[in-house]
Amino acid sequence: MKRIIVMTMAGIMALSMVACGQQADTAAQAEAEPAAETAQEAESQPQEMVGMANPWHDITEEEASAIVPNLFKVPEGAANVKWSKCDSESDAPVPGELVQVTFNLDPHSYTARAQVTGDNYNDISGLYYEWTVNDEVTLANWAYGNMKGNCYRYLSDEETVDLITWYDVEVGISYSLSTSAKDLDGFDIQAIAEQMYDETKQGTYGMPDDEDEHQPMDITGCDTFTQIVDKLGDGQAYANATIGSEDVLLVASGAFEVEGQHQAIDAEVYKYTDGAPEYVGYVECGGTAYPLSISKDGMLLVGSNHWIKKLTMEPGWLVVDEEASVEYDTDGGATYYHHSDLRDVGADENGQVEDDSIMTAMYALYDDCEIIDFAVVTK
Repeated sequence: MKRIIVMTMAGIMALSMVACGQQADTAAQAEAEPAAETAQEAESQPQEMVGMANPWHDITEEEASAIVPNLFKVPEGAANVKWSKCDSESDAPVPGELVQVTFNLDPHSYTARAQVTGDNYNDISGLYYEWTVNDEVTLANWAYGNMKGNCYRYLSDEETVDLITWYDVEVGISYSLSTSAKDLDGFDIQAIAEQMYDETKQGTYGMPDDEDEHQPMDITGCDTFTQIVDKLGDGQAYANATIGSEDVLLVASGAFEVEGQHQAIDAEVYKYTDGAPEYVGYVECGGTAYPLSISKDGMLLVGSNHWIKKLTMEPGWLVVDEEASVEYDTDGGATYYHHSDLRDVGADENGQVEDDSIMTAMYALYDDCEIIDFAVVTK
């Protein structure tokens, strides 16, 4: 299921983030300072060469895509392309490693950055100007033409700096693109950012638009859940769970590890019917911030930044017990929805409700759920 909703965002290529740039500044300062010792004193003491490690490392575009999903591409015709990453300051998965690409596209040079920042937008540009201009924009291509962003310009007698930033709230990734020149009059940095969208790099590329289109694995000849597990490929994952009153098998395309637990964001669901396993549905969350979970009352929780569902087995099939969602118009106005396959939830004829109170309550329920721990297949 593809649900991509967008939000807001925050230039110059030669500058680095404070986290990565301070080291170079410190080294330059130390080099410029006079030595505290005379040559004679220095000769009489053991010498030790101490240098600041460069936090930036060259990588390939493929390596960059592995670090940051939904990555941009370099515009056609670009030259002197160089991909790199900055050492992470923490082992924590969010924020992730900072990825950067520099390139020339006549007549300017550019720096583009991307970083997984989770639920929060981060200004990753490394630029700290008092911006002369700040405009809200909507980028074409990104998020089906609905991606919100900000364009900034700094003007001085010596230079002009342009920066555009945007944030994909659905997948929790912050982006920036910057350039500088003596004069950028008439230049449109937004147009360059729009050229950098690459459909093939998006996490939803090639995925069906609807959950019903998912093609489950072939379980012909499988008489037990164990035999289904035996057919799984390397890297796939599985878990046993109880949804409603039904014991089910969840089969995930893969899993990611968080504090020793293997979590998943998608799964085929199987149950026993007349003593044999049967496929009953497919679920998929909107990102790793919403791993598949089970509520205290036995509901399967599936969520994203803008929708959340409770699913149960009634009677014996996977159905939506309750779903809350929000949609935003081009001006940022929100419309809230509430739905159930099993009962009337009091929404109007279009499924709309007045505010976000139901949605907020469901997210609070999700926070109190037990995240499903999957076993990963290794072959």
